[in-house]
Amino acid sequence: MSKTRHEVKKQEILESAFRIWGGCRYMKTSLSDLASAQNLTKQALYRYFPSKEKIEQAMEEMALEMYNRHAGALLDRLTDLAGDEFIETYTDEIIDFITLKRQYLGFLAYRYRKHSNGPEFTRRHMKAFSEMAMKNAQVPDVGLRFLNSLTFMMVHRKKLKENQLRDWRIIWNEGFGSDSIVNQPDFDRLLNEASVVKYDAFAEDPLMHAVFETVMEEAGNGVTMGKVARKARLTKSSLYNYWPGKEAMLSDVLGRQIAIFSRLFEEFAAKYNRPEDRFFAYLAFTGTFFRRTPEILNYLQRVMSYGIRIPHVKDMLEKSFIKPMNSVLESGLLNLHGYELGELLGLVNLAGVNEIKYHLTEKSARIRIEQGLKDLYLLIMGGISALRRTM
Repeated sequence: MSKTRHEVKKQEILESAFRIWGGCRYMKTSLSDLASAQNLTKQALYRYFPSKEKIEQAMEEMALEMYNRHAGALLDRLTDLAGDEFIETYTDEIIDFITLKRQYLGFLAYRYRKHSNGPEFTRRHMKAFSEMAMKNAQVPDVGLRFLNSLTFMMVHRKKLKENQLRDWRIIWNEGFGSDSIVNQPDFDRLLNEASVVKYDAFAEDPLMHAVFETVMEEAGNGVTMGKVARKARLTKSSLYNYWPGKEAMLSDVLGRQIAIFSRLFEEFAAKYNRPEDRFFAYLAFTGTFFRRTPEILNYLQRVMSYGIRIPHVKDMLEKSFIKPMNSVLESGLLNLHGYELGELLGLVNLAGVNEIKYHLTEKSARIRIEQGLKDLYLLIMGGISALRRTM
């Protein structure tokens, strides 16, 4: 076999790995499935890659090269652009990139899942984009982080249509607030009260705690029933009295943690009657929760990377998160621009988590983190123009 044909076949194997392993979020990486897809025996596969780790290393190199090439080209293209043209070019390029290269980005997320603050190369590029956005378009870094969250929401909307994909401009410029907004939330009161919510329930159950610690040590996909049993000081067989298998265990524990979070939020939001306070309560509670418990944020990222699905989670979220916000919608505070309330809350959650992750990585002081949450509210409700009025 010539070297050229050999290299072509290696490339085909890697493309199959992105497609097949990516389909199960890289948590069931079977060499047999990969070999079968390429009409090879498992033994023949080793002629191209001596181990699964070598395949993953080659996939990482391929994905990184693609990412760095795209980021570098986009930076070059943006250099001479300004204002709205800068923002539109940046956003449209990111939407196209995520849409076309999702499998590569998914692999990088899997490969760097142990890095709670994300890989260094993405932070380096985001810093360069942020500096350029402020210089060329007067968009501060919190604005660009929100724009990135908005972009991801656009890409992942169900039943997406092309005309919907491009309507990010309305949200970016106008936000979700109606023309009748008069009052701002009592920002400091909500943030202070969110900071004293008791989270003891997360540590009360010793089995939940054992699963939590094992996931943190094993980065999600290295979790086994045996490791959890040892952590809980139980026999492996006795653990099966609680769960039939690993996926059921992770799903149940994650579901119970979400239920605790949901109950605490429901109790917190019920204290506020003004619609603007109740809406900011969602952002204040979520942001403050992860500021105070960064280990839980890291845990959720790791266990969710396993592709866990939680039964009845939609009903739980509907009751705890969306229903308290219906009164906000009925008040006339919001203009959803054709979106569903759940989609807006998904954006608020994503933007809030990304903002907290950024500040945890930067080791920001509490006052700076809370200012970021206030700025996010302005962006969500009034768009970039509302934030610029405070600059």
